Amino acid sequence: MIAGIYLRVSTSEQNTDLQKQELLSQATLRGWEAVIYEDFGMSGASTDRPSLDRLLSDAEHKKLGVVMAWKLDRIGRSTQHLAGIVNRLLKCDVGLVVPSQGIDTSEGRCNPASKLQLNVLAAVAEFERDLIRERVKAGMRAAKERGAKFGRATVVTEEQFELAENLVRTCHYITVRSMAQRLNLSIGTAARLKRRIEHGLRDQMPNPA
Repeated sequence: MIAGIYLRVSTSEQNTDLQKQELLSQATLRGWEAVIYEDFGMSGASTDRPSLDRLLSDAEHKKLGVVMAWKLDRIGRSTQHLAGIVNRLLKCDVGLVVPSQGIDTSEGRCNPASKLQLNVLAAVAEFERDLIRERVKAGMRAAKERGAKFGRATVVTEEQFELAENLVRTCHYITVRSMAQRLNLSIGTAARLKRRIEHGLRDQMPNPA
């Protein structure tokens, strides 16, 4: 079996010698052929990890049978990111071995320590996703209260506006769907445009004496 050993240090002054020695020793004891993937000077939050990307690509293309790391935090930049990586490895039947933390999913087995830690990892990742969603919703509510508008801005050409205005003036019972089809607009855009034109026409009407 070929083991992809992932090594990462946060600064260029550090080195991966300790991680490499321990993981190579573990791979040799199991009779695995080791391939080294190293990222230097990459902080835990960095999204630019070329060696990690290459390792995951090789795993998905069945070039590796197992992935080894010194600790889980060497791989993932966040709990959610780490959970995603673990799921990618599990889906392509590539084992994950982290000796210092008792994690071993190689050769289709998952020991009790692995099950516990991976289940906790998945639960924490889901909790993080829920927190992010709640923060986004709260931010949108606060922004709406301040008058902010959301959604993709739609550009209506001057020609489309003039045609729409003419349709509303001459075809009093024209539907939004029909207007959308004639002007090549989405239903939502046509509805907003129709309301705008109708509102403008009402404002132009003289007040009764």
